[in-house]
Amino acid sequence: MENTNSIFAITQNTKAIITNQSDYFKTVILEGKYKHYSTHRAEKILDVNCIHFGSSLTGRRTAVRNLFKIYNKIPVSVNPLQGVYMMPTSSVKSKDCVWLSYYHIDYYVQQDNQTYVVFMDGSGLLVNVSINSLDMQYKRTSQIIARLNRPIFFSSTNK
Repeated sequence: MENTNSIFAITQNTKAIITNQSDYFKTVILEGKYKHYSTHRAEKILDVNCIHFGSSLTGRRTAVRNLFKIYNKIPVSVNPLQGVYMMPTSSVKSKDCVWLSYYHIDYYVQQDNQTYVVFMDGSGLLVNVSINSLDMQYKRTSQIIARLNRPIFFSSTNK
């Protein structure tokens, strides 16, 4: 059995998980001003972290799929109690897939056929996705966050 203790822990400081085209390091993780390299694929990192916070990656995806009828590029609530929501920029099977942390995104601008994402700390990342596609992912993630947090703000007795 694989040792999951060696898998990167996603925290509130994690800004992005980037697919890396290397035979050894499968991902680059941006956390604060640091870059971490991992031998694990992004889905494995997400799955272990989701399990740590109460459900598997598959369980989180299934919940979103059932609630929102979203079937591809599904945003994931990794740790909803701490506001850690990750959204993929493209298909998870794509070499261009980057998982962005929703609350770290300040704004994004089109740069030719790509999109430059500016994080709250002023750093940025160029992702290979159109601005329209990224904007749709951002809005989807907003809807998921609002729906999943509704019970916190509105109890069933307030109907």
